[in-house]
Amino acid sequence: MEHILWLSCIVLPSYAQEFGIKQNNRAGWISGMLEELEKRNEIEVDLCFPIYDKLRMKNGECNGHKYYTFHCKSVETYDDEMVEEFEQILEISKPNLIHIWGVEFSFATAMLHACQRKGILNRVVASIQGLTSNYVRHYCADIPTKYVSMKSEDLETIEEGRNAYECRGRCEIEAISMLQHIIGRTDWDYAVVNAVSPDICYYHCDEILRSVFYENMGRWKYENCQKFRIFVSQATYPVKGLHYLLQAMPIIIRKYPGTHIYIAGKNIIEAEKKIPYACYLIELIEENHLQEHVTFIGNLNAEQMVDQYIQANVFVSASSIENSSNSLNEAMLVGTPSVASYVGGTNNRMTTGEEGFLYPHDEPDLLAFYICRVFENMNGLCDKLSANAVMKMSQLVDKKINVKRTLDIYSTIMEISSKEMPKKNEAVER
Repeated sequence: MEHILWLSCIVLPSYAQEFGIKQNNRAGWISGMLEELEKRNEIEVDLCFPIYDKLRMKNGECNGHKYYTFHCKSVETYDDEMVEEFEQILEISKPNLIHIWGVEFSFATAMLHACQRKGILNRVVASIQGLTSNYVRHYCADIPTKYVSMKSEDLETIEEGRNAYECRGRCEIEAISMLQHIIGRTDWDYAVVNAVSPDICYYHCDEILRSVFYENMGRWKYENCQKFRIFVSQATYPVKGLHYLLQAMPIIIRKYPGTHIYIAGKNIIEAEKKIPYACYLIELIEENHLQEHVTFIGNLNAEQMVDQYIQANVFVSASSIENSSNSLNEAMLVGTPSVASYVGGTNNRMTTGEEGFLYPHDEPDLLAFYICRVFENMNGLCDKLSANAVMKMSQLVDKKINVKRTLDIYSTIMEISSKEMPKKNEAVER
């Protein structure tokens, strides 16, 4: 049985209790893939987690997997100490292959340097999640200058957040340049990776969502949804584009005064300490008289997210940049009619008028227009969008296909590692 070491970008939710930390509901695709691989029992997977509190660091075994931890002092930079930690983990785990989930954190680059020192760089593959080297260009999109540099107590400014992305982006480019194998899922991430490293072997493989979304596939029904209810999955930093939706709201409310936005995640506008982005959102809410039209509903687990998708009349992804929005994938699988900004790899998820509506991210007027189209539901539009979205997404996130694809990629890389490197993209066709 082949032995794979996964470097995860978070402590997976099912391991949070092991470290006495709060569950992190991000990166559900990692948990989804692990869950399916466990059913196949064809490979042995060890897990490697970032730990920020050094006192919580430990190695052990849980849920049938060995796990290792490293001390993550920063996601922007790495040092030789971190590289040495990874070398020690590699010596203990002795994997046949290393799979890095995401290159947007500095510790991915540190792991690559450890693999290089061990002479096993040709047995490493990384999955593209986001790409901060590209995101940084869009980080402050259409945020007024006064808010970009605004200081709010001791909290990070928007400009400082952008600069942190720039640091991460430099590590990311270094990582992509070192990698020989990479997994992606959209034309956009292929284009970005190819621009950095034209000779890299690119493998296409879509994600697996958490089980609850498959269990509720196609469950959204127009007759059961709450009319004029907009659901947004997160809005804690500018890239997610809530400010565009707030700018679109006066147009929507003029026609549908009962419209209400429900936003998952921390209520940043009522926090005791308000980040500068929250100050900008508050200004938009007050200017457009939206106080009775916006509600933050807190951090949600997978089951609660399903409930929100089912209740919503429309799901909106207003990001200034995305690779492939995981929340959009979830909404489409449940069947919620969706409107999304045409950025990054979103066009690989839907076609305007078929599975949903795409619009240029900086056009709130068009965003409003499409939301109103969904609300109007002329000639059963919502049912059409819902059915098409479920059909499209069920194919993209098919468990059997994506698990087999992942195992095939692993086998191909291990076979290649014992031979000379193939020509560009020879390994697996896109």
